[in-house]
Amino acid sequence: MGKYSVMRYKTKRRTKDLDLIYNDLSSADKIWKLTNQPLDETKAGLGQFYCIHCDKYCETASALKTHLKGKVHKRRVKELKDVPYTQETANAAIGLDMEKFIARVQNFQTVVGPEKQVLEKDLKTYLDKQLVNAKEMDKLSYLDKLNMAEKQKEEEEAFIAQQNSEQAAENKN
Repeated sequence: MGKYSVMRYKTKRRTKDLDLIYNDLSSADKIWKLTNQPLDETKAGLGQFYCIHCDKYCETASALKTHLKGKVHKRRVKELKDVPYTQETANAAIGLDMEKFIARVQNFQTVVGPEKQVLEKDLKTYLDKQLVNAKEMDKLSYLDKLNMAEKQKEEEEAFIAQQNSEQAAENKN
């Protein structure tokens, strides 16, 4: 019972598992809720600067911007490109529930995978747009940030309405 056996169970900085984050990135509603959280005094940066991939709150917009360029974030994004390992995969490896596993793989290849890629591109453009003026945003007062946040929400609602109209037009064709 030495130092190394204790380190194996350390959960101080434990983040969400990949399968939970993959589920968050697979639906537009969850992405919307995580990127537009209400102000929370118990979280870093009042809960406004959140990286979904790493399950991490940042203090400022510039801190989030530098985090998005970092090695840890890029490694996490690379891990999330693959389908996460689940109990169904383990069962299929030993020969149980093969039909269920094959159906799940086909679902990921045809429905979930392409949809997730589109949502991740939209998330990346949203974050790039939001963090363009990160340094100027950090210098603003609290009330100015609230006014700016209201403007951004209006722009985001217009963006979502535009996406919905484009999807409706695609569905008609």
